Amino acid sequence: MSRSPGAGPLFVYVHGLGCAGSRDWPPVAHSTALQGHASLWVDLVGFGQSERPADFSYELREQAELLAAQLRAEPGPLVLVGHSMGGTLAVLLAECLQRDGHPLHALVLAEPNLRPEDATGSARAAATPVEEFLRGWDGWIRQSSSAWYQENLRQADPLAFHRSAVSLVHHGANMLARFVALPLERKGYILGGRSDADTHETARQVAASGIPVVTVPGSGHGFSEDDPEGFGRAILQFL
Repeated sequence: MSRSPGAGPLFVYVHGLGCAGSRDWPPVAHSTALQGHASLWVDLVGFGQSERPADFSYELREQAELLAAQLRAEPGPLVLVGHSMGGTLAVLLAECLQRDGHPLHALVLAEPNLRPEDATGSARAAATPVEEFLRGWDGWIRQSSSAWYQENLRQADPLAFHRSAVSLVHHGANMLARFVALPLERKGYILGGRSDADTHETARQVAASGIPVVTVPGSGHGFSEDDPEGFGRAILQFL
């Protein structure tokens, strides 16, 4: 875990599948809108600079329990901010923290898997037999059109990616109702203006449930790469 000192509730940033918190979140946490807020980000097990144990399940519920155990020592309320897989994981983490009686100030999700239609790359990975996926890992990295994401993938463990993708597809199939059901006053969804039609439909359903949606017009799914300043402004709107 890495942190930046500051005031107010602690912002806890959770990264997406194949990403690294140590690369994706500092540009957002240090954006004009969010600088000065206390913040913490982590490379999940198997990603970035974290360990890559082959005997770990990489199941999102287990990742959530690990994060919850680390966050129990934080004295004040938390703002959870999750992107993509990290958004789905943030819902599970919020459930764990609420079970443990740890106060949450807000939960902000940026294009998480909330419906089966939200699974794109993760669904392709999960549908590929693990041995085949591991053999084709270099090709999987090269197929990404984003140089930023390719660099993240080079820091990721392919087994961690595959197992996480399988878990993400499983949990993401019914996550919208769980997000809606969380008894929090401050919840929000961030949409990239350039994201695909299925993601826009997810955002419509989120808004229809009564949860506010904020759009970052110039961004696609890769908010930290496309527009970290706009992403920071969007996060701040929910607080």
